[in-house]
Amino acid sequence: MNTWHPLAKDLRLYVPGRITETDARRQQQTAAAILHRLAHQPGVVLADEVGMGKTFVALAVAASVALSDARRRPVVVMVPPSLKEKWPSDFRTFQEECLPAALRHKVRAASADSAVEFLKLLDDPPEHRHSIIFLTHGAMHRGLGHGRADAWIKLAVIQRALRGRHQRRQLERGLYRCLGRLLFLQGVQNKAADIWQVLLSHPPEQWLTVLHEHGIDPEGDANPLTDDDPVPRVIIQVLHDFDTSHVYEALKNIPLRLSVNYEERIERARHILGDALKQVWRACLQRLQLRLPLLILDEAHHLKNPSTQLAGLFQNPDAELDAEEIRRGVLGGIFERMLFLTATPFQLGHHELCSVLERFDGIAWEPPYGPAMSRAAFQHQLRELRQKLDAAQAAAINFDKTWGDLRPEDLVIGEEKFGLHEVVAWWEKIQVASHKPAVVENLLASFRRTFERMREAEQSLRPWVIRHLKSRTWNGLPRRELLPGKAIIHDCPEDTEAGIEVSNEALLPFLLAARATACTPESRPIFAEGLASSFEAFLHTRHAHWEGLDGDEEPLASPAEVDPVARWYLDQLTKTLPLRDHRDSATHPKVKATAQRVLEAWRQGEKVVVFCHYLATGRALRQVISNLLTEEITSLAAKKLQCKPQESMMKLELLGQRFFKSNSPLRQACDAELSRILKEHPALAGYKVTLQEIVRRFLRTPSFLVRFFPLSPGKTDAAAVQQAFTTKDSSGACLRDLLEGFFEFLERRCAKSEREGYLNAINSIQTGNLAGREVQETISLDEQQGTPPEKLLPNVRLVNGKVRPETRQTLMLAFNSPFFPEILIASSVMSEGVDLHRFCRYVIHHDLCWNPSTLEQRTGRVDRIGAKVERCGQPIRVYLPFLAETQDEKLYRVVMDRQRWFSVVMGEKFQVDARTTEKLAQRVPLPPTVAQQLAFQLAACGT
Repeated sequence: MNTWHPLAKDLRLYVPGRITETDARRQQQTAAAILHRLAHQPGVVLADEVGMGKTFVALAVAASVALSDARRRPVVVMVPPSLKEKWPSDFRTFQEECLPAALRHKVRAASADSAVEFLKLLDDPPEHRHSIIFLTHGAMHRGLGHGRADAWIKLAVIQRALRGRHQRRQLERGLYRCLGRLLFLQGVQNKAADIWQVLLSHPPEQWLTVLHEHGIDPEGDANPLTDDDPVPRVIIQVLHDFDTSHVYEALKNIPLRLSVNYEERIERARHILGDALKQVWRACLQRLQLRLPLLILDEAHHLKNPSTQLAGLFQNPDAELDAEEIRRGVLGGIFERMLFLTATPFQLGHHELCSVLERFDGIAWEPPYGPAMSRAAFQHQLRELRQKLDAAQAAAINFDKTWGDLRPEDLVIGEEKFGLHEVVAWWEKIQVASHKPAVVENLLASFRRTFERMREAEQSLRPWVIRHLKSRTWNGLPRRELLPGKAIIHDCPEDTEAGIEVSNEALLPFLLAARATACTPESRPIFAEGLASSFEAFLHTRHAHWEGLDGDEEPLASPAEVDPVARWYLDQLTKTLPLRDHRDSATHPKVKATAQRVLEAWRQGEKVVVFCHYLATGRALRQVISNLLTEEITSLAAKKLQCKPQESMMKLELLGQRFFKSNSPLRQACDAELSRILKEHPALAGYKVTLQEIVRRFLRTPSFLVRFFPLSPGKTDAAAVQQAFTTKDSSGACLRDLLEGFFEFLERRCAKSEREGYLNAINSIQTGNLAGREVQETISLDEQQGTPPEKLLPNVRLVNGKVRPETRQTLMLAFNSPFFPEILIASSVMSEGVDLHRFCRYVIHHDLCWNPSTLEQRTGRVDRIGAKVERCGQPIRVYLPFLAETQDEKLYRVVMDRQRWFSVVMGEKFQVDARTTEKLAQRVPLPPTVAQQLAFQLAACGT
């Protein structure tokens, strides 16, 4: 096989327990196929479905290229800011688990959040150079001038500006007083008053030594062993010939003493320095003349718009086409090849997909760096692909329109009539029927044309995009079970997909919302969508300065823009809402159904993640579920302990305390049981005390005791603990199974830093008690969001855009363990780049989304390689509740139908006003088999 670089020898992507042999084989074949294709072409898009391990495939490619590169040049991996911690963490696991011991020290990685950090890493000599550099999106187009590290470069520019000036000494003396303020390094000046004088009298190459001698940490990370020279070598070289006269004039204009315009002149000098650094950055890139082997770009769909800063890194579409050096972006011509990653390539329109592929034109084409394919051949193939995608899209849109003309009464064959839920059977039979009405003949002809055009486009697309789909079954059973509408109440699929009924006491608000919607059929009824989510969400949609959705949604119309008649209905609706406290929130039919389903899953020992758009809904759900669980725990405890409800919590508290008394038989039995489990995991011996503390703290919670601990008298402590460890949940696993699985994961499938990250996160989640005495210690203000902590249960947690990233990370890691939290209510911030799959197989999409790929991204958080479904053999339960005969049901009908069309009509945009939604909701649903026949097949296995 002619490959650009060979796949690393002895690389093993199969890690027992972490991934199946089938998945590992696919990943390994995909990595080999990518390297094979890159010998002939400039780039490849890896677009595997969510949760299939694209990161590990990309790391296998990166490691292979870095190991076989004769000049030890690094591979650059550009990652979104939200994933800048995840990629290095996955790399450490990859390094320990997938690389043979002999290669681990040869493949090292470092991260850079800024251009200067990137330049410093490139400065390293080959023997110390990192093999992989993780570079945050935005680091390169910001250039220099951002952050503490860039302050030293500004100082180097100032030193260059002072060189050879007649009044240098006098100006320096004035600058010594203000440089700390000018460079935002006042702390440095406070630590060593003469530091500026010393630094300016030494060349930048010696500054690191000077700073260390003065006890100053140049990088602010308290680790002098990793400190690098404050000014990269290439910048020092550029400054030798750099014109700094404008900087000198700005420095001269700073008054020697405090005056009225002192701050203004300081700010002016900062601005001039910032401009100078931009020029230095451009000069650095020209001087470097970098040639790096590979760029891997995650979330590559962000390149769809050529005018964005990210896309501009590779090409400058606004520059002169005949001026090669100007036409290229700052990264144009630097990389020999490119690998783009995205899970949603067909969320893009076909023109946008081609625009992403066009970024491959920014590689280093000249020999000996370029691929076997010439640049002209690449551009020709891209034009041909665009034409074929145009034809496929036109045929698909025509088929969509033709299908839309199909009416329910057309679903007949002879005397046999078919309902909407029987459209799959009708489609199979109508194709071979001898007599067909004209509308059906036209439909079948359109389908055949679309199929032909899709196959032609697929042939041209196949070299450029690799995409695998997860199997829809696991061990012969469905991997997922979809439960739409009122199935969330009955916990079983409904053939008719009926919605949740709106009861009489809640009926009036929805009738008023329907009337308001009818008044403005040309507008999107945001208020009706909010009402379908929760009463609180409806009220927020009426505010002019609405905090509303926690995701990428268009701004809402202010109340002044609402039709006067519709406004009257909305005013009446507002007056009817029963919102005095959480008990009124719980009367909302969908909130009630979601909370009851969470409660039932909790009873059965299952973890649940609930996704919702609306911030207000998330907070309401957390409160309602917390209250429901509190009532259930109190009721169960009173029943099992045969006491009054008000006495039950105290008795549970006393029982829980026995897990921590050193001479307690209960604690001794618990520790003995845990020791037996840990004996099989010797690598965790150093964590034994920590793990025992975590498990005891979990076992003593009322939440665990009322479900799994025998509360009735008559059993010894040892027998009671034995029962608690062996009582099975609805997935067929007991606590012993869960602990053994988690300990195996920590021991065999986690790098040391990842292992400690999990334990630190779990340790930080205090389990509290129903009195709320310890809850305040664990629920921070950013997560409380105005709700008093004593009203919340610590096992029900909320993550939205108002929660700090570090808090989100802690909750994500802890949820991915057998311990608290057990219920996670999440917004869109948890729908990408997050793992929630190890101990959870219940997903509730409380709020739907107009974009079908968003639903898939959410479900993909629990449907990933190594998911619970693969261990317990029971399906992931995906609930899609909607309210019957409301805007909510119309949204469901439209989204489910468009989901099937999603891979057929690429990047489809459709209106979401009330009239269009009504029409789309009445369409005959497209059979899944038709969508599968038409979709692109782009698997690489066997290539």
